[in-house]
Amino acid sequence: MLSNYFKIAWRSIRQQRLYSLLNITGLALSLATCGLLIQYVRFEQSYDQGAVTDGKPIYRVETLFYGGGHKSEHWATSTNGFAPAMKANFPEVESFTRIVWRNSERVVRYENQKFREPHVCLADSNFFTFFDYPIVQGDRRTFLNEPNSVVLSESAAHKYFGKQNPLGKTLEISTRSQQLTCQVTGVFADLPVNSTMQFDMLISGRTAPPRAWHFWYQHASYTFVQLKPHTDPGKVEAKFPALAEHYKTEPTMRDVTWGIQLVPLQDLHLNPATPNEIEVKGNRTAVNFLSVIALVILLISWVNYSNLTTARVMHRAKEAGVRRMIGSTRRMLLFQFVIESLLVHTIALVLAIPMVIIAAQLLPDSLHLHSAQSVWGDPLVILGFLALWLMGIVLTGLYPATVLLRSSPASVLKGRFRFSGRERSFRQSLVVVQFAISVILLVSTLVVYRQTAYMMNQRPGVLTDQTVVLKSPVNTPDYAGKIELLKKRINALAGVSNVTGSGSVPGKEVGQFLANRRFEASAADNKLVEMLKVDFDFMPTYGLRLLAGRGFDKTRPADSTALVLNESAVKLFGFTSNEQAIGQKIALETTPKQASEIIGVVKDYHQQSLHQPFTPIILFMDPAFSWIPTDYYSIKFRTDNPQNLLGQVETIWGSLFPESSLDYFFLDEFYGQQYQSDKQYGLLFSIFSALAIFIACLGLFGLATFSAEQRTQEIGVRKVLGASVASIVALLSKDFLKLVFVAIVLASPLAWWVMTKWLSDFAYKIDIEWWVFALAGLLAVGIALLTVSFQSIKAALMNPVKSLRSE
Repeated sequence: MLSNYFKIAWRSIRQQRLYSLLNITGLALSLATCGLLIQYVRFEQSYDQGAVTDGKPIYRVETLFYGGGHKSEHWATSTNGFAPAMKANFPEVESFTRIVWRNSERVVRYENQKFREPHVCLADSNFFTFFDYPIVQGDRRTFLNEPNSVVLSESAAHKYFGKQNPLGKTLEISTRSQQLTCQVTGVFADLPVNSTMQFDMLISGRTAPPRAWHFWYQHASYTFVQLKPHTDPGKVEAKFPALAEHYKTEPTMRDVTWGIQLVPLQDLHLNPATPNEIEVKGNRTAVNFLSVIALVILLISWVNYSNLTTARVMHRAKEAGVRRMIGSTRRMLLFQFVIESLLVHTIALVLAIPMVIIAAQLLPDSLHLHSAQSVWGDPLVILGFLALWLMGIVLTGLYPATVLLRSSPASVLKGRFRFSGRERSFRQSLVVVQFAISVILLVSTLVVYRQTAYMMNQRPGVLTDQTVVLKSPVNTPDYAGKIELLKKRINALAGVSNVTGSGSVPGKEVGQFLANRRFEASAADNKLVEMLKVDFDFMPTYGLRLLAGRGFDKTRPADSTALVLNESAVKLFGFTSNEQAIGQKIALETTPKQASEIIGVVKDYHQQSLHQPFTPIILFMDPAFSWIPTDYYSIKFRTDNPQNLLGQVETIWGSLFPESSLDYFFLDEFYGQQYQSDKQYGLLFSIFSALAIFIACLGLFGLATFSAEQRTQEIGVRKVLGASVASIVALLSKDFLKLVFVAIVLASPLAWWVMTKWLSDFAYKIDIEWWVFALAGLLAVGIALLTVSFQSIKAALMNPVKSLRSE
């Protein structure tokens, strides 16, 4: 019996080849697209799931600062003192671990090999028992117990030691201020791409002085706590400010309330970026939008199938009538249509699987779609996808059968089957929904493209072109003297216009904060401000625009302790104008009795991407703050052959800093990398929006084909009576275009709301102007007209004699 259902279903598919091809193509594309988006979305949501395998409630302790009754700062990092104090005073805290990210870029040497590693961090000895990262060699319980011990990733072990056993080998690990000799005690598996923390080496925290692990004033670490089961993290957060008051013994920030936010480990990747974060963040809004697009594309393909199958129902009406007259029940007819839907969906699924695999290889590696194929090992992902597939089978199979079964068998056999007005209206409504979705996607694509282009093309207020940036060398005798000699020799090279050193460069957060106040103000007026360490050449090298006062002057020795503020810092300190700030004094943290004079104000510039608002920044070079490092040396060049210039720089560098590798980057490329995730999202959005619109057009093409077939004789009569091709095309097209115009009217306000919500994540954004909706509407009309007109023109050009003879 079951085989008969499949035979009839297969025969129906073969008899209606065009409509079957349209349905299978649309469903295959929609299933493939949905599969890719499920991969991407689930992968983005899977970050750090492998770090904890037993479901422990792990939270990152992030720092909040409150002043004047409102939150002034939110940092991803905390001080090392938070965790032991919380463990000692809060019974809800089961355990903790810390990892120090500040100043973690180090040069690592083994024999003649030396490489600059971006994240060589210090960590608590229990780090690998707190987290469940896989271990390759060594004992996770003890390999960070001793000072000057280091553990490596598999890749790092291979890079430095090849096929040798790395255990027991020693590495020289250097920064600008220190050099460590560390013994390799363990090897861990390379961290997966979907890990927020990415590191290749960890040094035992016991290498640092014990006092450093209880210090409360340097927010340099990620702190993680495990709470006891069923603990409300909000209660722990509420108790922290009172605890902090017992440990804030220094006068600095005594009048600022310190709080914490406990962020679940699995939420870190998709939460908005905050200061002091190292990892590359995802975008929760973008992930949610792409999840919706996946469902929308499936919905469009289901609508196509239902519309086309329902439109063809009248051709199968007599078949259904005969079956019912000889005893077929309503349930059997429903089952027949569901079997046909099952067969079509199965063929589509078989075609979709290789599409997903191929697309994952062709799309950019930065989307991690190839790595994301691992999500299909999750039973919940497979069950969710199969549930959607089965839902499509049931919905698209039952609706056409229900339409057919509403008529009596007798009327069907007499050829009196007609769609009711309600059914026609419903099918038209489905077309409207399809094209409303298409209009929303068109508007969204235009807005995403314009916002990305706006950020990429916006002048940041600082010069980033023709600049190569060197990373600072590591510890060496006569460090300061060699640095000055390096700058002098590079400046003398042909094609170099300037060289400057700084604590940060555009495209990277300044990251160094001090609590400062106006000199005459009380400690209660301390303001957290980013402190950018510079030299005399920084402002002219980067083309900062001076609004008041002057820049640093080498001929004025007192300028070494002077300050230059940006506009945001001027406002933060309460000055009424840029001019009023000139000559005023600022008391810097750790030197409250020393007055630092403001000599200049520069225009706000985008230190980071346009995702971030302007932040208060103070440019300074005070030698009293030598502990704030100069991490970068920027070379402004005017040559068309920078590689030749870099060859000369490498020679100079090797003669002065043989202990250190030479590492550099071009600043314009570095600055542009901030928008990489936006470009990726825009690419994904554009590709899948185009696919959704294409699938909608497949359905419209099928309906236009069916409409032309139904009106063949009418078209023949009209042509015999003198109707032109244009009038017939207009006749066949106008009904569909009316539906598209309705879709545009309904979709425009929804599209505005959706994209306004998306743009709210950007500090600087475009306005959504009226012409975006007009252009999207014109595109929708044009796409619909092209889709419909092919069949309309074909029908209009048909020989009327042939159509009338068939009558």
